[in-house]
This record gives sequence, C-alpha cells and structure tokens, in this order.
Amino acid sequence: MAKIKPNVFIIFLISILLIFAIYLSFIGGYGSDEDTLPMIYVFERRLIDGTFVTSRFTGNPVAEMGIGFLSYFFGSFVTNLITFLLFLFGIFFIFLALSKKNDLDLYPYLLLCLSSQVLYFDNLEPIDYSWALFPFGLGFYLLSKKKIELAILLLSISIGARINFLIFIIPIIFLYNYDYKISLNRKIIIFLSIFFVSGLFYVPIWYDYSFSLEWLTAARPTDQGFFGILARFAYKTILALGLIQIILILFTFLRSKTLIINLYKYRVIFFIILLNFLLFLYIPAELSYLQPGIIFLYFFITKFFNKKILFLIIFFNFFSWITNYNFLQIEYKNNNICAPKEAVSAKIKFSLEPGGIQKYLNSREMIKCWAYDTHKERSDKIIQGKALK
Repeated sequence: MAKIKPNVFIIFLISILLIFAIYLSFIGGYGSDEDTLPMIYVFERRLIDGTFVTSRFTGNPVAEMGIGFLSYFFGSFVTNLITFLLFLFGIFFIFLALSKKNDLDLYPYLLLCLSSQVLYFDNLEPIDYSWALFPFGLGFYLLSKKKIELAILLLSISIGARINFLIFIIPIIFLYNYDYKISLNRKIIIFLSIFFVSGLFYVPIWYDYSFSLEWLTAARPTDQGFFGILARFAYKTILALGLIQIILILFTFLRSKTLIINLYKYRVIFFIILLNFLLFLYIPAELSYLQPGIIFLYFFITKFFNKKILFLIIFFNFFSWITNYNFLQIEYKNNNICAPKEAVSAKIKFSLEPGGIQKYLNSREMIKCWAYDTHKERSDKIIQGKALK
C-alpha cells in the first residue's frame, strides 16, 4: 500500500492531544480507579515500617513501587503525566518493532491510538497498564534489534508491572519474524530467562503465601454463569472498540483476502490480539485489559486498511469523546457511584450518553470513595492530588 506523506494536520492534532493530556494530568488528581490507592499504600507501608502488603491478589511490584514513589514525593500531576508518557513511548516502540523502520505510517498510527477512549483516558490514571506497556514495547524493539540481554531485562520488568504480560511475550519470542537467525533452542532459553527474572519480582508474595500459588488468581464474575460472562465480554468489547468501528473492521476484513494473508504474515499480531481477547473473556472486567490487543489491532489497521477506513475509525473514535451511542439499557443493583457495579437486567435500547471527556471529568470525584481513612491529613492530600509525603 502506498505511503502517505507527512500530514501537517495529523501532526497538529497529535500535538493538541498531547497538550490536552498534560492539562488532564494536572487536573485529574489520583483518578477514578479503586486500585490506585492500594498501590500507593504498598509503597508507603514498605517505606515507613517495611510491612509487606500487596495491592491486589498477585500484586504488581514494579508499578506499585513506581506509582507509589511518584505519588508520595511528587503528587498526582507528575504521576499522571509520567504514566501517560510511558504509554506514549510504549506504543511508539511497538510500532518501531513491528514496522522495522520509522516510516510515515507512524503519524496516523499514533493518532489512531490517541483517539481511542480506552487508550487515551485510561492512561491518564495512576494505574499500571502503561507501566507494563513501556518496558514491553522497548523490550520488543530491543529484541528485534538483537539486543537480547537488554530485551530480557525489559520484558521481565513488564511482567513485574503486570503479570498477565507474560502471555503476550510468548508470541513475540516464538512467532516474530526476526531479521537475524535465532534457533528454537535459543528462543526457549530467552523465554525461560524472562520467566525466571520476572518471577523474582513475585518471590516475596510467594513467601508470604507459604510457597503456595493461591495468589495467582483474580476476581471473576462467575456468579453470572458462562453466558453472563460471555455477555459481559461482548458488551465491553463493543464499548472498548466502538460498535460502528467494529462493523467497519469486520466489513473490511470480509471484503479483502489480502488482509487475511497479511494477518498470517504478521501472525505475532494475530496471536497477541487473540490471547488478549481470550484473557478478557476469562476476566471481562476493566476495558483497559484490552489495551495490548487494541494497540496491535490499530497497528494492523494503519498498515493494511484503506486510508479512508482508517480515518473513518479515527473520526468515530473522536466522536465518542463528545457523545457515546449505547444500544443497551442496563439496570444495576446499586446506582451509588462508590458501589461495585452489578447488572441485574438489560434490554436493547439505543440512546446517547455523555462522551469520553465528560465521563472522565465526572469520574474525578470517585477518588473520594476510597480516600477517607483515619488519617485526615492524608485523605485531604489524596482528594487534592498532593504529594503524600
């Protein structure tokens, strides 16, 4: 497919989005994710008295230490901004690794990624997705350039930030088409090295559980049964990608055999997307679980889709920033914003809802749901987005 020339308008839009991200990082506070404060608490406890705790079942030590350190000493603005920059550099290095050269498709690819509500707004929160994405992207790039030792270190750090990134590392080791010769035995050694080094991050929690593996779990909505999980998976996938965008993607695939051939050629992309969607089917929780799959899908769209389709997807992504179209009316057990959302019924009903920007701004108040504890001074600092030192 012919390359497009550098588009000044695209570069201008990207610049505006980056400036907007800095502004939202400044006003965003400590976000709306219930896992943020537990992650900060992990750092505080280890700093103050050495107590070992984890933020969730497995814990994510790299992100807990990074986010905790920045929040404790610098406050929410720096924490949010660095988290977003890690995401930005992560998608940049993934592009370099997959394209093997810095070609002009970089600009529409960046714009497509930044237009996604999930990729843009969720990475303005002090949470761990981009803390895993950056070392993953950089490690992938280094591996493509035969910097194997550094790649092992970076890819291990990505697993230390989010343990589920282990499954995404398997395709890039065994399915990526390297420019240099690498035997199967060496690939196995690389994987085992990453597995061992990344496992060192989780040795403390393994000790804490008396050498059992019960900590390797997660909260799943199993009470709704398989069909309930499947419905959550389908609905949330549509929310993450957009209904019209999914239709455009499927329609384009069905019309072109060349895309199937290219998908086989870039089978590392196919398997990362597949593994991500299978993981999300197992735990259809936060939309950000789909971030790796969305990024690799967007790379493929940028490279091989007709540019008109590409920019249509970007347009509808940005349209959802202003208003969202929903096709389900869901009734929840509790409408309290601080209570976990538990759906009790749903019916098909098309409606318009606030867009991504308004949802982001409205969700800034949610930090109050988890901020209050016995230390009023600390709670006030959290609500105000200040450093917790």
